[in-house]
Amino acid sequence: MTTHQLDLLGLRTTVFASGNRAGLEFSMPIVGALRHYSGRTAAPAAAVAASPEAAPAGPLAEAVARINWYHTLDLGEGLVTPGFYDHRGILPLYGLPERLDGMRVLDIACFDGFWSFEFERRGAAEVIALDIRSARELDLPWRLRETMTEAELDRPFGEGFRLAHEVLGSAVKHTHCNVYDLSPERLGRFDFVHCGDLLLHLRDPARALYNIRRVTRGTAMISDCIYPDLDRLDGLPIMQYDGAFSENIWWRFSAHALSAMIRDAGFDHVAEKKRFRYGPRGEPASMWHAVYEAKA
Repeated sequence: MTTHQLDLLGLRTTVFASGNRAGLEFSMPIVGALRHYSGRTAAPAAAVAASPEAAPAGPLAEAVARINWYHTLDLGEGLVTPGFYDHRGILPLYGLPERLDGMRVLDIACFDGFWSFEFERRGAAEVIALDIRSARELDLPWRLRETMTEAELDRPFGEGFRLAHEVLGSAVKHTHCNVYDLSPERLGRFDFVHCGDLLLHLRDPARALYNIRRVTRGTAMISDCIYPDLDRLDGLPIMQYDGAFSENIWWRFSAHALSAMIRDAGFDHVAEKKRFRYGPRGEPASMWHAVYEAKA
């Protein structure tokens, strides 16, 4: 497969050709998203209203406009955050349990909290939303880290989560912890664990999966981007190393590789539940996404 990568306003665009297929893939690495929005300290209400839905004016709308949103969240009364990704329309594709009553749930790399609040809405007894404090804790290639300012590295995560948490009257507990430090001793064990779109950003996804298995006493739902062309190599568990050649996307997984890594972390049963395309809001649904159910 022949590929060529472009960077258009922070949006990573891959032009690919394989056999009789060709096309474009769009994605935005976390650092690209941070830099793309870093110049915006406040957006006019009209900009928020137009993206993605009409929003009322007022202090809350102004507070929403000051935040760089990753997740699209419905805050009620017509106010929807202008997240870079909108999972609402594709939520049924993930195959979540209809109810999580009585369960202790962990949402790893929660960002603005879309999944955390959804688990709470489905009746979870306790939801722990896990995230790092700032970009300084990201697995960044050293060349990229050297190009970032101290302000970029120390910019705190969680502003959107805190606002949404307050507006929604949520009881979700937000906790700072790197997935590499995740352990039963630190947080206990969980009936349901969610990890979405994180592994490709990690230097050591196998270590992260091992830690995820250690805190899972029931089911883990693990989803990430996959590259089906890599599965054409006789079904071998192939991963393409991007590392320093991208922003902070270290790996391109084949479905076979991702499934094998989850299984090797110690899960007894691993099944691919769904595969579909999606993309940033307003962009083509060009990225393949696989959802795995892993039983402890």
